[in-house]
Amino acid sequence: MLNEHQKSAVINTNVSGDNTLITAPTAAVAPGAYLAIDFLVILPTQAVTVTFKSGTTAISGPMPLDAKQTISLDNAVVSQYGTITCAANEDFVMNLGGAVQVGG
Repeated sequence: MLNEHQKSAVINTNVSGDNTLITAPTAAVAPGAYLAIDFLVILPTQAVTVTFKSGTTAISGPMPLDAKQTISLDNAVVSQYGTITCAANEDFVMNLGGAVQVGG
C-alpha cells in the first residue's frame, strides 16, 4: 500500500538557475520518502532552456523551448513512480537557462 501525500504547486517564476518547485519531506519526518510527479505543465513566455532536477542532480537533459512552447506530462498509466521521480528526500527543481517568465 502506498502512503501518498499529494502536493501541488503553482509554477510562476522568472529566475535564471535553479527554482525549487516542490520541497521534499525531510529525512527526519519521512526517511526514504520520494516525490513522484504525476502531472506537469510549463509554458515559457520567451525561448529558454529547461532542465529538471532531483535536488542538484539532473534528471532530464536540457530542453530548449521556444516562446509559448509547452511541456505537458501526465501519468496516464498511473505508475506509483509518476512521470518524473526524485530521489529520496530531494526537492523537485526546474533549472531555467535564462531569466524568462515560466508559468504552469
